Amino acid sequence: MKRLFKGLVLASLFVSILSVSSCSTPAGQEENYLHVIGEYEQPMPDAGFRLNLSYNGPMDMRQKFNKWADSLRHEVPSMVRTNENIYLNYMPEQMGKKVNPNMFQTSVTYNIIVPDSATYGRIMQDALDHRFSFNVNVSSTFIDDAQRQKLQQEMLEKALANARLKLNNLSSGEGSYKIVGIEELDNTQPYGPEYYEFNRRMVARIKVKARLTAEQE
Repeated sequence: MKRLFKGLVLASLFVSILSVSSCSTPAGQEENYLHVIGEYEQPMPDAGFRLNLSYNGPMDMRQKFNKWADSLRHEVPSMVRTNENIYLNYMPEQMGKKVNPNMFQTSVTYNIIVPDSATYGRIMQDALDHRFSFNVNVSSTFIDDAQRQKLQQEMLEKALANARLKLNNLSSGEGSYKIVGIEELDNTQPYGPEYYEFNRRMVARIKVKARLTAEQE
């Protein structure tokens, strides 16, 4: 019975040693690694805009505005009508009177993606020249998908170069570490989407993990 008890105690002690060893090993190993954030930021190139263009006015201008809007599709094929509302616009003192066409108003809204600032400027000036009663809302910027992918690749490479500079400062320089992990980070933090829209900036951020070599250790 005593031998059995001693055996159980020794087995328990052995398991405890293994547990402590397994818990402490990763922490020790992590001492041989460096973690940095690589970043690169640049002004956004001349980009397009997503617009909400609306006409709000009397019915007698509706046909003229629709004809003008249809003509824009030759330059911006993405243009699409999203809403139209015809309503009776009258003052309280007109209640009870016979309805006539002059009492009606209309509201027509289009979504447009213009490719650049020059196109945006031409459309706005043309609308002003026609003396339309309109309003426009720039909802966001727009970059062609092919151009965006090219820019993202270039910026990620520059963000990685920035990470290497940081690793060089934290170690003995190039050759004293080996990059073992790269993770692209959510580039809306800590800036927020408004930062990009109003400041016309693009940012790439990556998390880099590097293992120190034997010479550095």
